[in-house]
Amino acid sequence: MDAIKAIAAVLLLVVGIVEGQETFQCGIPRARSTFLIIYGESARHGHWPWHVALRLRQQDGSEKYACGGTLISNKFVLTAAHCVLSENRHQLLRSVKDVTIWAGVFNLNTPEETLQERSVARIHVNGYTRDNLLHDIALLETTKPFQYSGHVLPACLNEESGLQTGLGTVVGWGVTETDQNSPNLRKLVMPVVAESECLKSDPVVFGIASQKELFCAGYANGSAPCNGDSGGGLMVQKGDAWYLAGIVSFTKVRKAGSSLCLAESYTAFTNVTAYWNWIESVTNIDFRGKFNEERDMPCKTALGTMGNCVPLQQCRDIFNMIRAPIVAQQDAYYINRSICRIAGIPRAVCCQKQHIESLPLHPNSLLLPSDCGRARVRSSPSAGQSTQVFEFPWMAIVRFKPKRNKVPHCLGTLLNTRYVLSVTGCKQKQKENPIDHVRFGEHSESTEIDCSFDERGRRMCARNVLDIKVERFIEHPQFDVPMYTNDLAIIRLATDVDYSDQIRPVCLPLYSPTRSNVPTNQILTAWDLDYMTTNIYRGELRRYPEKLVDLDVCQQGYEKAGFTPSLNEDRMCALQLGPEYNCQRMAGAPIGTYVNADGTDRFVQFGLWKFAPLNCTVRESVPALAMNLVRYLDWILQNLEPSEKSIIKA
Repeated sequence: MDAIKAIAAVLLLVVGIVEGQETFQCGIPRARSTFLIIYGESARHGHWPWHVALRLRQQDGSEKYACGGTLISNKFVLTAAHCVLSENRHQLLRSVKDVTIWAGVFNLNTPEETLQERSVARIHVNGYTRDNLLHDIALLETTKPFQYSGHVLPACLNEESGLQTGLGTVVGWGVTETDQNSPNLRKLVMPVVAESECLKSDPVVFGIASQKELFCAGYANGSAPCNGDSGGGLMVQKGDAWYLAGIVSFTKVRKAGSSLCLAESYTAFTNVTAYWNWIESVTNIDFRGKFNEERDMPCKTALGTMGNCVPLQQCRDIFNMIRAPIVAQQDAYYINRSICRIAGIPRAVCCQKQHIESLPLHPNSLLLPSDCGRARVRSSPSAGQSTQVFEFPWMAIVRFKPKRNKVPHCLGTLLNTRYVLSVTGCKQKQKENPIDHVRFGEHSESTEIDCSFDERGRRMCARNVLDIKVERFIEHPQFDVPMYTNDLAIIRLATDVDYSDQIRPVCLPLYSPTRSNVPTNQILTAWDLDYMTTNIYRGELRRYPEKLVDLDVCQQGYEKAGFTPSLNEDRMCALQLGPEYNCQRMAGAPIGTYVNADGTDRFVQFGLWKFAPLNCTVRESVPALAMNLVRYLDWILQNLEPSEKSIIKA
């Protein structure tokens, strides 16, 4: 019975059911349905308690919804400066008497009983003018504080200096496809767009987006913030909390003289981080540490040593215990004794200090197994480029219809029982041939049964390969065909796979020690194919030692060889060390190495092969380009959903 109670406590900790909690934390909704936030979920009442509606007095004395805003304290709302711009060109801002704020509302036509209405005492701006789109930010100070509740809470402020490639969420009551304002709050998940991509889409409109005070986001495919969404926030998730990163500012209009937005366009956002000092000086509030003050909460761990009470996703060892397929009874007891309380945090544990992450992990990290990157066989590099059966069980082959001489068109790696990490580029080249299936457990296509010998000379043979149909191919939304930037894709399989010695998941660099100390020596694994000479085809899985080089050195090497790639931190460069060189296209091939994580060596994938010269002579001196997975972790995790074998179901 005690064991059942301990395991039940673990389940409560994972699912995050906390009843009777009366204190609140910034950026964490009280209305929580499940542990995971799934891509594409509709906005619901109470899920975005910091989003407010700005209503402006009209000439006839009535009030009308105009813009959104974000509550950052009980007395201050952040919005766009143009939302409170005066209609009188002789003055910049509207009178405070013209502005009313609604909080705790979901339907603007029939407001709920949770509605709180406040008048505005002061409007603060920071250098905004009618003639410039910069500094489109305003702080509205209310006459009376809001009362925090399950439907009225503040968001956290994003303190990071730069937004990495990832996803954010915008909510609002803006116009829909019918050009009418939505009565109900709606949400849209969108990616942050690289500055170069934004400028390329329209240099005239987005020319000032290169300023540090602005950034771009969106899909440019008809799904975008529009009229009425101005002033609302772009929220990014860190651990359990949501942070305000940007404010909807402007986008393209449909045609000259029109005031309606062009939905097939990116959106420019005011970068909240650039105005951090101004916000703190106006509000006289220290926003740092609102979510992370738990790091200074000492507690006694289950081992009796001193630790800190932190969110569950911030404690590596306990988080790994919960990610295990089966929680051992002793681990369940350990977790049960580690539970602590932090105001507003639904899942907190007393963690040993050496296991504390600087920031909580993404909630979907729970969908990646802790027992990853482990192979039955591990040969030493001195064994050469050949591999053994069971040595790289996470390797996958993405196949298209029709099969072309059994040559795989893409490679990939298994992330968990349902997802494969691959690239978008090779699918783009095979538009006329849809993806048919993903193959697992392959070692050599030239043999029907794959066998090799272990260190003791014993013969090892694999079972038959496993082919699984594809349910969905998720392309990175900012994949660019000419330059092949953001060349990533996630494949959701039609059914779950069963792990075995020849089929196991790879690890990703989830934890900060691994992300900040990327080993220089890496391994690239790919099937030994010859696309140039059809008579040579072995189809064997091979390994190639690689060495990471600085981006500046890499850029110089490419320029000397006659190439002009544009390199940034989204990429990594890996030089093959020989003595054998792979001079073929290896789209989707992983680059990684073994890393000692908490006393266990596991294979961690750091990169995804992208491009390299096909000339073998050049390949010896010019590094290959790969996508840097550390920069894309948030996007990868955001797109994972539970499956039949997930620990947590949606």
